[in-house]
Amino acid sequence: MESTANLTIGTWDDPFKTEAAYEGIERRVLCFDEETMQVHYTVEAGAVFPEHEHEETRQTVYVVDGAIDLFGDHEKRLEAGDSFIVGPGVRHGVRGVADRTELLDTFTPRIEAYTD
Repeated sequence: MESTANLTIGTWDDPFKTEAAYEGIERRVLCFDEETMQVHYTVEAGAVFPEHEHEETRQTVYVVDGAIDLFGDHEKRLEAGDSFIVGPGVRHGVRGVADRTELLDTFTPRIEAYTD
């Protein structure tokens, strides 16, 4: 990850971090600065990102490819091209529906645990 005063660049081939978030879910932290973070997730069919909430963080999710079921305070099937925004205090989780789903998430403020 390359960073200057007002520009941070993350590349697909050299992300800040790639890790297994949960069984069947890969997290790739692409880039972040003091306020914002961008993360790519790959979700396999049947994999579950458990229901949770963020105290302060607003999360924007774009479904790049595939499909997920959103659950928690709201339930909805989302497919490629769909997006949603989760505000602080909203319970949410996702379940993979398609064989392989790709999500692009933006967190504001960033998730500190992902920067370790």
